[in-house]
Amino acid sequence: MTPDPTAIPVDGRASEGAIVAAYAIVGARRTSFDTMMWQVPALATAAQAFLLTIALGPDSQRAAQTVAATLGAILAGLSAQLMAKYRHLETSDSRLAERIERQLGLDGSLGAPPHAPARIRLGDKLPWWVRMSSYRLWILGIAAFGVADLAVALDAVAGIGLFD
Repeated sequence: MTPDPTAIPVDGRASEGAIVAAYAIVGARRTSFDTMMWQVPALATAAQAFLLTIALGPDSQRAAQTVAATLGAILAGLSAQLMAKYRHLETSDSRLAERIERQLGLDGSLGAPPHAPARIRLGDKLPWWVRMSSYRLWILGIAAFGVADLAVALDAVAGIGLFD
């Protein structure tokens, strides 16, 4: 398990230049994880559209429907796991960046660390739709695709014809 960066003691022997260099590395890596995290739902949605087109196609045979829908359900699970992993890594680097910002005194200079949560940086007066977690909404969306895929796969296997 990845250790919490805030639990790692900071040795006071590091020079400010080394800390600034480490901050740049952590910031670049955090941005990379964030970018990869948001590529997952975009690519998964495109793949889901393709698979559901096959699974729900009027000319598709039951075997093709079953395979396409099952692959879609597997894709939903894999996408949620990958998105969660990148979110964890991005959050870990954000915490480490906040810690470096505090050590450099940026929280005092700017009023809040640049990597602090939005409610700290922007206040609590944000509209509800902005306060909602986009990550959680997308995880729910991916899960909804997975449930739909399972329903289509079960329908195809059982030959019920709910989606004909």
